[in-house]
Amino acid sequence: MEIGGSVVVFVIAWWIAFQALLPVGVKTPEEAGVTMVGDPGAPTNPRLFIKGLWAGAIAIVVWAALFSLIKWSGLTFADLPSP
Repeated sequence: MEIGGSVVVFVIAWWIAFQALLPVGVKTPEEAGVTMVGDPGAPTNPRLFIKGLWAGAIAIVVWAALFSLIKWSGLTFADLPSP
C-alpha cells in the first residue's frame, strides 16, 4: 500500500468511526437538567475533541490491519476478481 492509499484508508476509517461515535454519551438539555436558549435538540456537551481522538485510535487499528494484510500476505488489487 502506497502513501496515497494509506492516507485514503486512514481518512475513510477515521470518518466512519467519528460518525459512529457522534451519538455516544450525548445528552439533550432536557436530559441534563439545563435551561438552554438554543435548539432543544442540541447536545449540552458533545465532547467532539475526545470523540475525534477515539476515532483516530480506531482508524489506526483499521489501517494497521489492512496494511499488514496487504504488506505481508502479498494481496493486491489485481488479485481480486473483477465483474
